[in-house]
Parts: sequence; C-alpha cells; structure tokens
Amino acid sequence: MPIVAIIAGGLILAASVALADADAIETLRRECAAQLNLPPGGCDCIAGKAGELNDNQQAFLAATFSKNQGVAATLRGQMTVDELTQAAMFATNAPQACAQGG
Repeated sequence: MPIVAIIAGGLILAASVALADADAIETLRRECAAQLNLPPGGCDCIAGKAGELNDNQQAFLAATFSKNQGVAATLRGQMTVDELTQAAMFATNAPQACAQGG
C-alpha cells in the first residue's frame, strides 16, 4: 500500500475521531444548558473541562445526559472501572466547580 494512502487513511480516521469528540462535547454543552441552572459561561466551562476526559468518557457522559440509555450501556461495557469512576466524578464535580467560576 502506498504511503500516501496510509497517511490519508490516518488523517481521515483522526478527523472522524475529532468530530466524534466535538459532537460529544457539544452534546454535553447543550444538555448542560437544558438541565443545569449555571451562570453565563458555566456550560462552556463544563465543555472545556470535558476535554480532559477520554473519548469514551465524553461519549458516555453525552449519552447519559441526553438519556440515550442504549449507547450509555454499550459504552459502560467498554470502559474500565477507573474510567467510569472518573466520568462519575466529573459529572458530580464539574458543575459545582464551573458554577463557582472554576
């Protein structure tokens, strides 16, 4: 396989992963605005902090907050206990931290 094809395939994969990440973070931002009573910028803060989570954690939280139980269950089965714990701690701590300006 020519190197150009390998590089192009890698770029397409990287772009699709980036789009998936962006979709999950945008879902978190949207659900935050719909479900939490945060001051202006609070949901942007949460979306920014979500960038610290891995792809599965972001997708899991997006599915959980948007009540997509099937996707959340599938992701839960693919994640480690540590990943699930970190996601739960994020869901608990990020809104409070962002509401307090941090």
